[in-house]
Amino acid sequence: MSTEKEWFTEWFDSPYYHMLYQNRDDREAQVFLDNLTKHFHVSPATKIVDLACGKGRHAIYLNSLGFDVTGIDLSEQSIACAMQHTNAHLRFEVGDLRNLRFENAFDVALNLFTSFGYFQSNEENLQVIKNMHSSIKPGGYLLIDFMNAPYVIKELVEHESKTINGIKFKINRWIDKGFIYKKIHFTDMNKQFEFTEKVQALTKKDFELLFASCSFNLVNIFGDYSLNPYKEPTSPRLIMVVKRYA
Repeated sequence: MSTEKEWFTEWFDSPYYHMLYQNRDDREAQVFLDNLTKHFHVSPATKIVDLACGKGRHAIYLNSLGFDVTGIDLSEQSIACAMQHTNAHLRFEVGDLRNLRFENAFDVALNLFTSFGYFQSNEENLQVIKNMHSSIKPGGYLLIDFMNAPYVIKELVEHESKTINGIKFKINRWIDKGFIYKKIHFTDMNKQFEFTEKVQALTKKDFELLFASCSFNLVNIFGDYSLNPYKEPTSPRLIMVVKRYA
């Protein structure tokens, strides 16, 4: 594990993170999950784990559809919020994807909305994939919903600003050594803050190499939340469904 200070441990627990992203499209997320459950004919008996679940919006919605769901996230603040919604078939816990300890516990694992590629090394990416593999039952499925890096790089908006709750967030984006960076700078209560997001610009080929290393077979790939076919130059998302075959 990298000894470099990890940007996500502080930023994801910050109230400003939740403020900046408070207007995420919940309806879009629900339509995506509806499309997935219909496309794959998921039965009510299916046990699902939402890996890097945040405040649990996807896990909560899936549970409302009748599924047994577990949500895992590194952010203690996010899990504390999510736990207000727990019931007999919906649970949450703090956990690092590099240190999962589940064995053959779930039918389906989900990793949604670019919640991968935060780490410094490919070794850590591989460890996460191996842990995901161990967490699901043989014959089970893993879905990773990642940004389509070639499209994101082509459409990158280098500078923008957003005013939310009276706070002006200044945002700068750039690409360096295989990472996409997003620096967020703002002032609140006469104090300046700065956070930098950093995500590896992983491609379909990069994921295929990771999947091949631990008995995953790529069975479907989609390019958006309507589950249209993936096209590298134009698809906004890289949504991959893999099956554990051993």
